[in-house]
Amino acid sequence: MPTKPPRAEVIAVGSELLGESRAETNSLLIARYLAQVGIEIRRKSVVGDDAESLVLAVQQSLDRSSLLIITGGLGPTADDITREVVAALLGLELQVDPVSLERLKVIYGRLMLDIKPNSLRQVTLPEGADVLHNDHGTAPGLLLTVGDAVIFLLPGPPRELQPMFENQVMARIRRRFGVRALSERNIRLASLAESAVDARVLPILAEYPDIQYTILSSPGLIELIFRSQSEPNKAAQDLDSLQARICAEMGDRVYSTLSRDLPSVVGELLAKKGLMLATAESCTAGSISRWLTDVSGSSSFFAGGVIAYSDRVKQDLLGVSLEILQSHGAVSSESAVAMAAGVCRMTGAEIGISVTGVAGPTGGTQEKPVGTVWFGVSVQGRTASVGRRFPGDRASVRLRSTRFALDWLRHQIVQ
Repeated sequence: MPTKPPRAEVIAVGSELLGESRAETNSLLIARYLAQVGIEIRRKSVVGDDAESLVLAVQQSLDRSSLLIITGGLGPTADDITREVVAALLGLELQVDPVSLERLKVIYGRLMLDIKPNSLRQVTLPEGADVLHNDHGTAPGLLLTVGDAVIFLLPGPPRELQPMFENQVMARIRRRFGVRALSERNIRLASLAESAVDARVLPILAEYPDIQYTILSSPGLIELIFRSQSEPNKAAQDLDSLQARICAEMGDRVYSTLSRDLPSVVGELLAKKGLMLATAESCTAGSISRWLTDVSGSSSFFAGGVIAYSDRVKQDLLGVSLEILQSHGAVSSESAVAMAAGVCRMTGAEIGISVTGVAGPTGGTQEKPVGTVWFGVSVQGRTASVGRRFPGDRASVRLRSTRFALDWLRHQIVQ
């Protein structure tokens, strides 16, 4: 039995996956299942319904990997070419599988449909294939052995793929490769640059040669993922030690070590302290409120919010004075503080968070260019503000502003 996990690849077949209307997601499901047995996907690709392209993709994968999973292209129509292409590449004859044919007859009979000649393509299978029966569709899956490598041909619809992978594919992978589970830890951070985080992590990581490291960055957030395939007890000790040291290095920039999202963390802090929050948003247009109310049970910590886009709404609903607006402008520390205090008065919440800025692409000035954003907070009467200048287009500025507001709010709650 192999001592190291196999190199695994996924090929998704279907011209529709190359356009803009449908995203390829089967590899995400497959990756989640393979991680349970310590196998990582080393490469994935999408190939259209073109025999030449598929032949090349399969050949290249078999040159690199010992576990190849192909999804899609097993249906009855002319563009479903996976079975035929793989059989021809491996020099295998195609023949009707009698057991699969009987299952197909039962399915079509239940639906009161006649079996057409093209329907038989689904049960015309490469000789010697291990058949994986499909309890949620008509096309069976297949397992083929090629020297030291194995190829799974699986249906593309997720409602068919998921139960087949869980109930049939995983058992065969365990028997074939017998790999041990992959131990993993993660750390999520906010309001730091990827390069700065990486520079602080690498010297610590150098002391743990058996641990693999991945850093994932999106605007305003970073996730560190650490994996080990050492003996389970050693892996757990090393990963716990590394995680603790990096958390100590990063301090309060860490908001989760349990794969939790930022709104959930903020909501839990508010709920534990018995505090109600209200939001006053301008340039983020309600995204802070929406993210917080996506959290189950948010009524226990969220009172409500105001989208105060115009100066008139800032004045009439939130009580931002005309003097502040004329002297400092809507995008200012003074306006942000007044908005946060005003939404607390309006809703009776103990905490108010506000955001006002220039998301662009228009509206910027030399003094306040696009990306200038001010945040205000009122915590049981104590007020504070902070300003930032974010890069990127309108969507990026709004996303960064929302994430920064939630992370800054997290710090205010724990003070």
